[in-house]
Amino acid sequence: MDASPDIAIREARPDDAGAVADILTDAFTGDPVLSWMLGRPRPPREFFLELAKGIYLARGFGHIAEGVAATLWLPSGEKPTLPLINELRLALALVRDCGVGTVIRALKVGEIVAAGHPKSPHYYLFAVGVRASFKGRGYGGRILREGLSRADGARAVAYLENSNPRNTPLYQRLGFDIKGELGLPTGAPPLLAMQREQSAGA
Repeated sequence: MDASPDIAIREARPDDAGAVADILTDAFTGDPVLSWMLGRPRPPREFFLELAKGIYLARGFGHIAEGVAATLWLPSGEKPTLPLINELRLALALVRDCGVGTVIRALKVGEIVAAGHPKSPHYYLFAVGVRASFKGRGYGGRILREGLSRADGARAVAYLENSNPRNTPLYQRLGFDIKGELGLPTGAPPLLAMQREQSAGA
């Protein structure tokens, strides 16, 4: 089903970090991997807010459909290193809302995720989310194509970790192939590495 044309998609600005965090917090509620890592179904808003402010809208880019959908990307050559102040705010929020064990799990998952990235230059899709009340209306595919067009313009592959099997068909329709399962600790849901070659499916 095609997304309604009355809600425009635009590039997110640094001052959109709060709006992006609101959308992604709602969209990722109940996400299998994130729920396991955090020990609760709804992530703290600070999880996405500090990452958006410190990394993705500072050194990367994103797109937003106001109140509906959002993405966060990092282009080739940029590393997802969080500044100390954002890291401290994020850690405090995780301890406050989820407990110390969550910080330990998050650090371990971060190491595994970093090791699984392609060695060659690539555009990294950190997150794409559509608010629950708007899912199934085409916004996910539409907003993803905005970022994929930039990757294609740079003649770069696109890479993501898929934490929810319900999203696999959408990614595959957009040209992503499953590269394998990342080895999260025992008891964690599967986390799939997926990659899209330049202009696949265009």
